Amino acid sequence: MRRTDRNKQENNRGILSRTLILLALAFPLHALAQTSADANKLLSVWAGTLPIILSAPHGGREPIPGAAARRGVGVAQFSTGRDSNTDELAEAVALKLGERLGVKPFLVIARFDRKFLDVNRPAAGAFETAAAKPFYDAYHRALAESSEQVRARWGGGLLLDLHGQGAEVETIYRGTDNGETVAALVQRHGKEALSGAKSIFGQLAAKGYHVLPDPSGSERERRYVGGYTARTYGSHRGTKIDAIQMEIGTNLRAKANLQRTAHDLAAAIEIFAREFLPIDKAAIADLPRP
Repeated sequence: MRRTDRNKQENNRGILSRTLILLALAFPLHALAQTSADANKLLSVWAGTLPIILSAPHGGREPIPGAAARRGVGVAQFSTGRDSNTDELAEAVALKLGERLGVKPFLVIARFDRKFLDVNRPAAGAFETAAAKPFYDAYHRALAESSEQVRARWGGGLLLDLHGQGAEVETIYRGTDNGETVAALVQRHGKEALSGAKSIFGQLAAKGYHVLPDPSGSERERRYVGGYTARTYGSHRGTKIDAIQMEIGTNLRAKANLQRTAHDLAAAIEIFAREFLPIDKAAIADLPRP
């Protein structure tokens, strides 16, 4: 074989090899992009104009494509139960805050079912199938990006993580790891911001809700003290975001009571925000209060 023919064959083999490598690289990138798009479809995310982030990790009903139900082997306090209607409650509170203040909070809602993925846990205990990881990453990326926007615009704010509990069906529990996850708030304004008359829980108690710990007392948080989300994004970590986990009783989340609970919670958050958050008070001062 002549040298020129051998050179042509070698060149052709080189071109084919490079083409195959590029195609091999392209397929995983396409698959990754598709997975990320699928993950975002199972989230509801709003960019807000208030230094408030509402999150609801456990109200979703949708399956995660390719993910098996979790079994929880070796996972402490394992649960796959759905916090019914917390997704609807979070969205209703966000809308009512918008009506009351003329501006909306940030919102991050998981629409996937907790039996496939629990985003209120470290990754090691959150999922058991690789197919669920992009959904875990997408949820926490949304929380992290919302937190960053709040820090950049207002210097700090509030993350309210909404959950449901059935231990006391008419009760709302506060979870801040006994003040740790709201360290910046307490440092700026004292405990009055957490349990005083114009705090969220003080306002709810004044409206007749059973709140634990009792805002008027000095009892410590015991049954629900805040989970992974509050401990990850809370201001004790230097995030400048004060994080509170709110555990809302079953009856208060029932369809028949959902709008009333949302209305009262939005009203309580409004009073708190006007008093303790870096909002543009002048811009909203003249808005009528529903």
